[in-house]
Amino acid sequence: MLKLERSRYLLKILGNASLIILFSLLQISFFTILPWPFNYFNLILSVVFFITIILNYGMGLWFAVSAGLILDLFSFLNFGTLTISLLLTVIAVNFLFDNFFTNKSLYSLIILGFLGNLVYIIILLVFNFAYFIFGINNNLNKFFTLSNFYGLLWQFFFNILLLSALFLIFNFLSKKLKSVFY
Repeated sequence: MLKLERSRYLLKILGNASLIILFSLLQISFFTILPWPFNYFNLILSVVFFITIILNYGMGLWFAVSAGLILDLFSFLNFGTLTISLLLTVIAVNFLFDNFFTNKSLYSLIILGFLGNLVYIIILLVFNFAYFIFGINNNLNKFFTLSNFYGLLWQFFFNILLLSALFLIFNFLSKKLKSVFY
């Protein structure tokens, strides 16, 4: 490997790591303190979906694992829950994209964003229910409140809105997505 190629590769890794840390810190320190329903905005989930569907599946996996580990450090959930949930969600979204959605259009991104959010929430609820059954977590009632249900609906709305905005910006700035349909 040439010296220039190694330096570009290293800069790419450092840039991606910086973005992961920046997005994770924004999620942890800024979005969680916003008033209801804006605190349900999940920046990491939207960015992971966008990277997985539009850019690269492998990069989406690394982003999900790295950001999930950072989020797990500051979460009140059991360690690893968010990382495994993000990882399984990325795998499910990639499976749906490869087998059912063949183009990188705005419509498929919105549908996959909706389905991915649904899978993510179901996986989190299954994990928390399993923790409750095995006696690891005794506070199951905080996940099944009406306020939390409405907040999750807001999460669907905010994440799909961000995915649409990211797609339109990326479509405007890049020649990679010049499709017929928006």
